[in-house]
Amino acid sequence: MLIRHCANKKSFAHIYERNAKLCINLKCDPLKSEILREAFEDIVPGWHMNKTHWNTIYIGGDVPPDELCELIQHSYDLTKPKAKVQA
Repeated sequence: MLIRHCANKKSFAHIYERNAKLCINLKCDPLKSEILREAFEDIVPGWHMNKTHWNTIYIGGDVPPDELCELIQHSYDLTKPKAKVQA
């Protein structure tokens, strides 16, 4: 399942099953990605995505639900439509 913004059609979450595990790919700031990948075993470079900007998170692993919610919001914020500057 691909979840994206209505306004700009950019995706912010990919939910799928791989090797009998439920996974979600989320966009992430590269520096934050490094920290998260070191802190959690179940956060790895994005499967079939840009490994610098996307993470794969195995649902039900060592990532707490509140952390997962924050990461979904972070991905949403990174991909949302940019505000137009008015001259």
